[in-house]
Amino acid sequence: MNPEITVGSLAVAKRSSSVCNAGEVGVCYEVYELGKRPGYSFIFESGRYDGFSPEDVALFLDVTGRVCKAVEGYAFENVGKLSMDFRSGRFAAAFPVQAGRA
Repeated sequence: MNPEITVGSLAVAKRSSSVCNAGEVGVCYEVYELGKRPGYSFIFESGRYDGFSPEDVALFLDVTGRVCKAVEGYAFENVGKLSMDFRSGRFAAAFPVQAGRA
């Protein structure tokens, strides 16, 4: 069973998908409910993002149990702002290797 997922939770992609590459780090930026089921939105170090059901999380992600404190208080508004926040470095602390390449 995966650890509890909250905003700021870090995960590593177990396999490639249209949103992430195997081994890519992602950080949860939103926890939501859809049809009385939990959902989790992750943005990856490449800047790609998507929502994951609990089944998708089990299939695609290895949730590390660590939380990025710099992202923990993030309040998702819309995908336009999310993209702008990513480009401005709002999630850089979740991707230290990526930040070090700048």
